[in-house]
Amino acid sequence: MAEKNGKLGVTNKQIRAIYAIAREQGISKERLEKHIKKKYGKESISDLTLQEASELIDCLRQIEAVNEDRDKNGDGNKKIRAKITRIEERMAEIEERLMKLEVRYEKILSKLIDDIEIKQGVRIAEVEREVRVIRGMLKEYFKKEEEHEQK
Repeated sequence: MAEKNGKLGVTNKQIRAIYAIAREQGISKERLEKHIKKKYGKESISDLTLQEASELIDCLRQIEAVNEDRDKNGDGNKKIRAKITRIEERMAEIEERLMKLEVRYEKILSKLIDDIEIKQGVRIAEVEREVRVIRGMLKEYFKKEEEHEQK
């Protein structure tokens, strides 16, 4: 247990309990983290104080009690909540993979654009060289023409 700003920090046992209860109740890690950010203004569960973590566990236990009552009355379905949680977790994994792919494709696209710019630069340099050669040839031609006319 670490001290943060004069307050004791969340324990590993509390973190495990929060994730376990949340998962059991169909609350994905992403939803839980959004709630923590909104309610406590913290970026991560590990940033919570001991008191905030206790409060969150109490809140999750209340949700657990409500869901148990619903399940007993036939108004809720634990299996559906568990499947929704798995779906949300899978979607989060897919979103993360897509973001990585997007970064990878942006790098590839950037490299292709750089390659095109380099090739265009090389082509422009080649054209400029050819223009200089042609100018030189024209100067030489007109110089000879001028000399020929002077004779």
